[in-house]
Amino acid sequence: MDSSTILERGSDAYEKSRNRFFNNAHPDRYPYQIIHPRSTEEVAAAIKHANALDKHVSVRSGGHLFPCQHLQDEEILIDMKLVNPRFEYDPKTQLIDFGPGLTVQDAQDFLEPRKLFFPFGHSPTVGLGGFLLAGGQGYFMQGWGVTADRWLVQMEIVTADGEIRICNRNENSDLFWAARGGGMGFFGVVTKFWGRTARAKKLFHTHWVFSAHIYEETFNWLLDSAKLMRPHHTEAAICCCYADKYTGQGDEVQTKDVIIAGAITAYADSPEEAQDMVFPFNNCPLQPLFHMPVTETNWAELNEAQENLMPSDQGLRYKCDSILNDPLVPREQVPFLTAAFLILVTTSPETHHARFAKSQIQ
Repeated sequence: MDSSTILERGSDAYEKSRNRFFNNAHPDRYPYQIIHPRSTEEVAAAIKHANALDKHVSVRSGGHLFPCQHLQDEEILIDMKLVNPRFEYDPKTQLIDFGPGLTVQDAQDFLEPRKLFFPFGHSPTVGLGGFLLAGGQGYFMQGWGVTADRWLVQMEIVTADGEIRICNRNENSDLFWAARGGGMGFFGVVTKFWGRTARAKKLFHTHWVFSAHIYEETFNWLLDSAKLMRPHHTEAAICCCYADKYTGQGDEVQTKDVIIAGAITAYADSPEEAQDMVFPFNNCPLQPLFHMPVTETNWAELNEAQENLMPSDQGLRYKCDSILNDPLVPREQVPFLTAAFLILVTTSPETHHARFAKSQIQ
């Protein structure tokens, strides 16, 4: 391992790396060293280096975890951004392989021109390493399942002794099983993933927006409709925010009015197929503030919508309450979610964050 990959506390490069998170809300914790390996072999050397110093190790790929568990005092932080930083595709097996520091946006950029799909996450800046080790709650999860379980076929893992191991269902299968969903509790460093791909389709979406004054009626209609929707290649999300979120007034809230938005996405070959897939949402018995019919979209537009949910103030982003659930959630539970969805804080200097409640119906 080249000494240039080791960043010592006190240097500008160390501080820049320490701050590499998706917002400015990270804690004032200082690793003993930060290491930026450039290959699997250098990751193995970093693990042996930490063992020699008797230091614990934490790992970062995208830096998207809200609690920032990977930033710990006196540990060695291994940053995976430069490890295997490319996608490769084998047309014979239809498998892709890639490093953990690549993002959802990187995956889209590689797969889209090849007319391929892999169920990546919903935010373009999320690192694929953290996404997959957390299970991978990706697009169209209701029908396809979590990405780590259904789509990964192999991993390259550096274990705590600094050894490099190939792990799949036949070789080192215990490690392969443990890694998929192990998250920050996993006891190895994944340096490469291999995953299946599917033929790409077209993206379609439809939106409904309601006043929070009819919260329960809205929530129940959205949930009831989701129960009837075809589970494969579809998903629905319920979001609550202040009514002036998109008025261009910055992050300061000017109103106390809260709106509820239902966003439905379909992955289909034609507008007619998409319309059929989301048919329960085609008609609504309630009075909406706004309705967008089924319309073709693309990853760039969905990415922009996702990023627009996040306040721009000082690089901070929303505090997110995310509820992943089965659409069969009983109506009796809806009143218990009221506070989580409708009591939103402002972005005053005292709070810093706009609180955004979001439910992904899976």
